[in-house]
Amino acid sequence: MIRSRTAHLLLAAAAAVTLGACAHNPPEQRSATEYTDDATINTQVQTAVLGVPGVHANDIQVDTYEGVVKLRGKVDTQKAAQNAIQAARQVAGVKKVDYDLDVVPR
Repeated sequence: MIRSRTAHLLLAAAAAVTLGACAHNPPEQRSATEYTDDATINTQVQTAVLGVPGVHANDIQVDTYEGVVKLRGKVDTQKAAQNAIQAARQVAGVKKVDYDLDVVPR
C-alpha cells in the first residue's frame, strides 16, 4: 500500500511538472486582425500573380503568414517567374516573398 501511494505521488508530481512546463510556453496565438491582414494580403497577391502572363491558377500556390508570402508551383517562363515575384512584392503589406517556382514550358 505504501508503494502504491508513493507511485501515485510520483506520477502526480511528474504530471504537475509536465503541465507546468506547458503553461509557460503557450502556443503562439494570432489575433483576428493578424489573421485577416494575412488573408487580405494573400487574396491581393493571388490576384496580382494570376494577372502575370505565363502564370496559371492551377499551377501556382500562394500562402501568407505574418506578411511573408510564399509562392510555389510552375510557370511557363523565367520571365513569368520574375514578374510573379515582382507582382507579389508590390502588394501592400508584403514584407518578404519566398518562392519555389519551376519553369515548365507549355
